[in-house]
Amino acid sequence: MKNRKTLLAAIMGSAMMALPSAGIAQAVPPPGPAGSPAPGSSAQGALERPTAIPMQAPSPNTMQPASTALGSKWSDVTKLPDFFAGNWQSVTSFLDREPKTPLTPKAKAYADAFKPITDIPFAGAGCKTPGMPTIQRLGSPLKFFFEPGMIAIYIENSSMTRFIKVNGKHAARPNPSYLGDSIGHFEGNEFVVESIAFADDILFQYTNFPGKGTSRFVLPIESVFGPHGPNLRMVERMKLLDPDTMEITLTIYDDTVWTKPYVANTQIFKRNRGDAGIPAEWVCGSGADPLEFDPVSNESIMQDPADVLKKLQAKDAK
Repeated sequence: MKNRKTLLAAIMGSAMMALPSAGIAQAVPPPGPAGSPAPGSSAQGALERPTAIPMQAPSPNTMQPASTALGSKWSDVTKLPDFFAGNWQSVTSFLDREPKTPLTPKAKAYADAFKPITDIPFAGAGCKTPGMPTIQRLGSPLKFFFEPGMIAIYIENSSMTRFIKVNGKHAARPNPSYLGDSIGHFEGNEFVVESIAFADDILFQYTNFPGKGTSRFVLPIESVFGPHGPNLRMVERMKLLDPDTMEITLTIYDDTVWTKPYVANTQIFKRNRGDAGIPAEWVCGSGADPLEFDPVSNESIMQDPADVLKKLQAKDAK
């Protein structure tokens, strides 16, 4: 357990800088029509971090609940795919090695000017959550729970829980959050989840620097992270490939960042059963290499990215 948490902390910590939590604006008008620049966009065309989080209304092209009400009553649990026994461990990199979706001109200008040691004013520093979708893709186990009209996913990393309304509707004016406002429905054996209303400082991958990457995974210091637009929408499709293998595909819609929907690398999860399937307590602490973490100030003491990369590549080569 300690080694697993140390690895996760090292991967995330190598590029994160500690910042206070973003506040939520209470009196901001709803976003403009789809395609409008994200709050904080500059006249020069490069994206900037929004200074306020707008209250968001559901996108007009969001999915409608399926006609079936599967998942609305206790007896449905016997008809649902068995996501619930044990927990699920990711065996896939949480970052895309080769993102190919074209960036918008503004996002490309932002990426071209991006400096990983200074330009990550986003979540994930210290013990702060990186938010969706990163938090669910980091590699720590997921545990599913069911009650009528609700499926919850406990994420061991950061001890956070997503609550997905089954056959429900988005809140009329959801407050932006790190996990978003989520609704889901079943299409056959697939659980389809749509999430909107995200905090402005979630850890959001645009692309990678050309030619970067170790032999096994892409590091945060090799990726470009940036702000998202006000109408960001994520759609996940979860299904079992066999009794102990789960697949989650993720499509992200944000026309301020990409010129078409971005399809992330498919995540594969393996089921843990017995004692290994019981969620463990998550404690954010020190001791991760190459990250030095001060739990008193909740700050990460950064090393030079080039030095960090050399150390991790040396470990990867062993």
